[in-house]
Amino acid sequence: MFALAAMLAVLPGPSARADQVSAAQVSSLAESGDFDLLLARLKADGVGLDVQQVGTLIQDLEAYQQNQAKRQASQLEAYQEALEKVRKELNDEKVESALVASIEAHSLAPAPQTLLDDGAVRSVVKRAEAAAEKAEADHDWVEATSLYRLLNLLYEDDRRYQAQIDRSGRHVRVLQLYAPLHLQQLYRDRAERRALEKGEDKPEPITLEIEPWTERLTNIELPMLRQTLAQAARRHVGKDGYLPLVQGGLENLLVMVDNPAITNTFPSLKNEAKRQQFHDFLIREADKLNTPGKTLNFLETATIIDKVIDVNDMTVNLPEQVVVYELTEGATDELDDFSTVIWPDDIPAFLRTTQGEFKGIGVQISKRDGELVVVSPLADTPAHRAGIKADDVIAKVNGVSTANWTLTKAVDRITGEAGTKVELEIKRKGEPELIKYTIVRAPIPIESIRGWEHTHGGEWDYWIDRDAGIGYVRMSAFLPQTVEDLDRAVMQMQQDRSVEGLILDLRFNPGGLLSSAVDVVDRFISQGSVVFTVDGDGDRTHESKAKRHTTYRRFPVVVLINQGSASASEIVSGALQDYSRAVIIGNRSFGKGSVQDLFPLAHGKAYLKLTTQYYQLPLGRIIHRKTDAAEWGIEPDLNVAMTDKQVADWLEFRQKVDVLLREGETLRDEDGNAIPQPLAREILVEGLDPQLETALLVLKARRLADDLAMAQAGRVVNTH
Repeated sequence: MFALAAMLAVLPGPSARADQVSAAQVSSLAESGDFDLLLARLKADGVGLDVQQVGTLIQDLEAYQQNQAKRQASQLEAYQEALEKVRKELNDEKVESALVASIEAHSLAPAPQTLLDDGAVRSVVKRAEAAAEKAEADHDWVEATSLYRLLNLLYEDDRRYQAQIDRSGRHVRVLQLYAPLHLQQLYRDRAERRALEKGEDKPEPITLEIEPWTERLTNIELPMLRQTLAQAARRHVGKDGYLPLVQGGLENLLVMVDNPAITNTFPSLKNEAKRQQFHDFLIREADKLNTPGKTLNFLETATIIDKVIDVNDMTVNLPEQVVVYELTEGATDELDDFSTVIWPDDIPAFLRTTQGEFKGIGVQISKRDGELVVVSPLADTPAHRAGIKADDVIAKVNGVSTANWTLTKAVDRITGEAGTKVELEIKRKGEPELIKYTIVRAPIPIESIRGWEHTHGGEWDYWIDRDAGIGYVRMSAFLPQTVEDLDRAVMQMQQDRSVEGLILDLRFNPGGLLSSAVDVVDRFISQGSVVFTVDGDGDRTHESKAKRHTTYRRFPVVVLINQGSASASEIVSGALQDYSRAVIIGNRSFGKGSVQDLFPLAHGKAYLKLTTQYYQLPLGRIIHRKTDAAEWGIEPDLNVAMTDKQVADWLEFRQKVDVLLREGETLRDEDGNAIPQPLAREILVEGLDPQLETALLVLKARRLADDLAMAQAGRVVNTH
């Protein structure tokens, strides 16, 4: 690169032509993603700096244009193929296959709303709704739940089928616990119908894990219900009181009592007169609670619970622990996805998750709409190397359906000793079949910081563009050592040359320690609040602040986020956005911004994990995705969408780049043939990662804008 110092000494500063692009225009056009106009202006008007830096940016912008055109053409072709498949499957009366194709088309559509308004898609939705309603009427809760979840995927932003999913999910949960063989048959019937619809051979029989309900409900006591209701009514961040908790409990009990499939488990329900008597009592109690303006205090709630137990004893005579369990589960269902009871049967697995054991497959999961959903595979773990992706649904573990598994149970089944195997069957959006992975468990690495590519010695090189002074740091999680690792990376670059920009990649970072997130923000701002916690009334209960002495020298920062960026990742990106300290690029984050506390029940025989607070960003935003929320998480300053296929291709390529090969080792393809290891720069050359490509362009434009501003002010610019 030319030495700008000598050249700029003879350049006129403020007297530059009025039609030349200004520093502010260069920066604003780039940060708004208007690269076409920026390129046109640079070519037509110039910037008054005849230097290599301008030519390099023009070349990069032209390469971006070419990659973008290639991406758009590929996406349009895939979209048209998916839309054609929608119409074909619909004409063949294959409603569910048409619905799956509609979901795929929606993810590819240049204008998603236009796709939803398409006549064929509307017809698919109408028929799928009718099929789901029929399944409900036939008590085929597996079919109903599956169809409603697919419909919800098509309308994932507004969750319009959430109530139907909740309703059918309650029935599936009851069957899983009390009539697992019946539920197993429903799954088998559905699998056979799907195979017939697709013209495939009869599938292998589905086998559920049969756990006697008596084991699951061992040591459950009435005080656990009372204490759960009291703590939830007083301490839950929503603070809606006792009324919705009792309503949820009664609804759960009604679902159970009205389910004919469980009469073999509880023969007393076969006495129709007594079953109807108990049913009518529950309906009357529920109706009383529906009175406008109705509220409940603890004593009134306790009275209702006592009446339920007494009437049960006089009618269907279900075991008391069953009534307690159903009322409690129904109550916590009314709270949020992260509030739950850790029952006595869950305690051993739960304790293992809190004792810092790092042996498993390396994946963070959550419960969403009754399914086990992958929030993110952790980088360089067995799950990541196998190809597990964010938003994958873990449908089976070791051949056993995960329907109605708790999170603690899922963790217990998926984790295990290093060297042992676990088989996952994954449901992935856009894929008609379950994808099977056999993964060998291993100690999970705790490396939280990665760079652009490995050096020959196996260390990380953090320069994505050394000539431009732009670094790249990936954070896989926020661990105790994260900020020290970040310090080390920045220091390593600064010892090499001046850092002129940094890309902080938080995509698929599921979060971690709040203190670590605060420390990272602290490196980029010198003072002010980083994050607050607020209670249900919106009152701030804690404040984390920046400390001046830990701040880096100021340089431009871009933060990359996506739907897999959660919790601590959202705190970091949101705080830096609030302080205008970084440009946020990517797509909207996950929306996990709540705090859970643990409360012992019945002297520690069980625990209530309860959401008690939300995280609040410096400017007052709440990160958490609440029920029916239109806004949540972190919205990027510059939204750069990636299709599911683009994400898959990028992650697969990045994984190959990251493999650290020993001398004599080589990568191999699926057939076992040796293949060359790709280079990190090919990600940019091939346009595999438009979000990263955009980030790099924004920083390069910002660098040019800063130099231009100095030149126009008549100052000398030094470059390296």
